[in-house]
Amino acid sequence: MNVFTGYMGTKAYIALLLILLMPFSALCKSEFRVVYQVDDQIISNYDIEQARKLHNLLSNSNLGRSKVEKIVVNEKIKEIYANRLKIVASDVELQVQLNNFLKSNKINMGEFKSLLSSKGITIETFYNFVKMNIRWKKVLDSRFGYKINNLSIQDTIPLIPTPERIEKEYEFSEIFISLDRWGLQNANLIAKRLEIELKAGADFEKAVEKFSSAESKLNKGKVGPIKKSRLPKHFRDILDQLKKNEISKPFEIDGGLILLKLNRTRAYKTAKIPELSVTFAISNASADNLNACSEEKEIRGPVLLSKVEKNIRGILRKLMPGESYKYSDNRGLERLITLCESSMKERKNGGLSYENVKKNEEALRLSNALMLELRRNTTIVKK
Repeated sequence: MNVFTGYMGTKAYIALLLILLMPFSALCKSEFRVVYQVDDQIISNYDIEQARKLHNLLSNSNLGRSKVEKIVVNEKIKEIYANRLKIVASDVELQVQLNNFLKSNKINMGEFKSLLSSKGITIETFYNFVKMNIRWKKVLDSRFGYKINNLSIQDTIPLIPTPERIEKEYEFSEIFISLDRWGLQNANLIAKRLEIELKAGADFEKAVEKFSSAESKLNKGKVGPIKKSRLPKHFRDILDQLKKNEISKPFEIDGGLILLKLNRTRAYKTAKIPELSVTFAISNASADNLNACSEEKEIRGPVLLSKVEKNIRGILRKLMPGESYKYSDNRGLERLITLCESSMKERKNGGLSYENVKKNEEALRLSNALMLELRRNTTIVKK
């Protein structure tokens, strides 16, 4: 027994000695290994893995390692340049973005933190991601003066939703002349007379009230909309030959004669446009629009664009986030309206939606051009 105890003690001593002799770096988690040095800043394996997990969660995709590394390097370059310009994202701006994000995804902060944790993502990673988007928009404004308040708002083409083809539908009116009620001879005389008078401009609804025996009489003879597949073929053939408001010749059906008037047809339906939710600020005309969305007392929303006052709604429709426009309010005072954030009410995919600060094509071109310039002047070393 003493021999065994001595043997175990020797093993423990050797293990402890090996640990003490082991380089400290070997005890550090490999995820904290430095992968890139960008100027005097470093990017660790941990940074890249956090970015990969976050981008895959938000975009519902599976980005490869090389693409994520490029994204992280670019983000670090943006951060260095924003620091050089002393551009920051305020707590209010961050909170506005977070509130919009949580609301658009119908999730509260507790649930979101749990989701991030389950994916191995820290909340600080998400905060930094949002802040960098805010700061980069300010960088573009600072570098290129990309502001709209000194320009006149051009009339924009309204967003026209793409029509969606559907099964053809008919709306028509009918007068059914019953043989049981009028008899064969009188029914034929009434039908021929009605054809002449209705085509001459007589009131169709009055004729329905006086002569029709169809159930549609309760609705002034109106039928539909009714799908093409639900109508007998001879009805479809006759309706397809009529123009809008045109009267057909009387034709025979079971139990009598009928005349039809085509009211309208429909083969397409208009797709609904997702509702826009906006956050905006209204301040004095002399205010700096770069700081407008940082002043909590000035911020309104998020609110559905359709609920915004009509004259302001028209301006907001033509702005992108971060852009401003001067206008006169109801009292004749000149004011500055700034769109802070705009997002679709409906989600576009199965992932969590986080819309980057919106830019038009010109702003995106300037952003890419600036990134190329910054990369040329940045020392990037892969470790």
